[in-house]
Amino acid sequence: MKSVISVLLGLLLCTAADAQTGKSTKPATTLAIPQLPESATTSPAAMAKWLQAHTSNSMALQQSLFSWMANNIAYDVANMNQPNSYRDSAAAILRTLRTRKGLCTDYAVLYAQVCREAGINAIVVTGYGLLNDIMIPTGSHDWVVIKNGTQWSITDPTWGAGVVDNGRFIQKINWSWFQALPQLAVKTHMPYDPMWQMLSFPLRHDELNSQGFAAATKRSVFAFNDSLNAWARQSRLERLQHASVRIRQFGGAANPFIMTELDWMDQTIKVLAANQEIEARNRRVDQFNAVNRDYTDVVKLYNEYVGFKNRQFLPETKDEILKKMIDGIAGRLTAAEKALSGLHIPDDAIKHNMDELLQAITEMKGKVMSEQSFVNKYIKTEKAKRRELFYAQVAEKS
Repeated sequence: MKSVISVLLGLLLCTAADAQTGKSTKPATTLAIPQLPESATTSPAAMAKWLQAHTSNSMALQQSLFSWMANNIAYDVANMNQPNSYRDSAAAILRTLRTRKGLCTDYAVLYAQVCREAGINAIVVTGYGLLNDIMIPTGSHDWVVIKNGTQWSITDPTWGAGVVDNGRFIQKINWSWFQALPQLAVKTHMPYDPMWQMLSFPLRHDELNSQGFAAATKRSVFAFNDSLNAWARQSRLERLQHASVRIRQFGGAANPFIMTELDWMDQTIKVLAANQEIEARNRRVDQFNAVNRDYTDVVKLYNEYVGFKNRQFLPETKDEILKKMIDGIAGRLTAAEKALSGLHIPDDAIKHNMDELLQAITEMKGKVMSEQSFVNKYIKTEKAKRRELFYAQVAEKS
């Protein structure tokens, strides 16, 4: 929830919650549901650990978590008009556990985080609520989608905890919003990104009426599982970019809630893209600096070689070691040249430094190639005549 208007209208969403039903997977009896002790509710990790130890399977764990949140987290009516500026914040989760209060975002991120700590695929989804009968937007809202095996379902721990009536929260567990089926939940929970409807024929934002479902089935099948699998591999920037495209393809800014969401997404995409470019440039600069350091090391090795040569390779060393010394220098120069040629930095100042370094490497390669020829000739010469090679080279240079 990123706007004042979204939060102000959120009251309508919570007020209507008690009358909604998502036809969920309800427990046969609530008497046997394990109840989290106070000592195990200090963090999502602690909660997941206790639940895993005291429930028999994933479904039982989620039932216990849903029950505990409905009975222990109260809707924060006093702050319902305060927009939340975070998404899945660790600090906000701990605050919810400490105060035992929260808004729909707090309910959703806490529920999802406990599930994830327990190895359950749970994702917070943002959208807006709908009045079931006439399907008109009622307010911005957050809930959780869960994947159990191959089946996706919707769990709304906020609507499952009770209702707000005349500014007062009435705590009353509603199992209708535990593991609700996507095709039924979409009548009251409309995600901004149509992918999170998890339907082969998702509704458009501009067709929220009784004819909407009929119109949807006339369109091509939307392979939401393929989109979800791709989403799992994408960066945050890529996820936002693809979501923005899908939202616009499926009705676009059909109401103020979507307009606010798209505006937030567009701004966030710009910031993330700019940050990504800065990070990419910094990586390239780091790579340039690494090449520069390698070249400095090579120059040091070459100078050590020259000093050794000036001593006529004394103390005497094995031929293979001598050859390895000069060939190693040549190999590192080639690697530095290759790494430098693979860098593309548009910054003029860095480009100038790159050109200078490339020129220095080229000059050094010429010197090293000359020394490789000398060492190869030295190794092929009889040991008794090798010293003459040094004098001959000096004579040539003079």
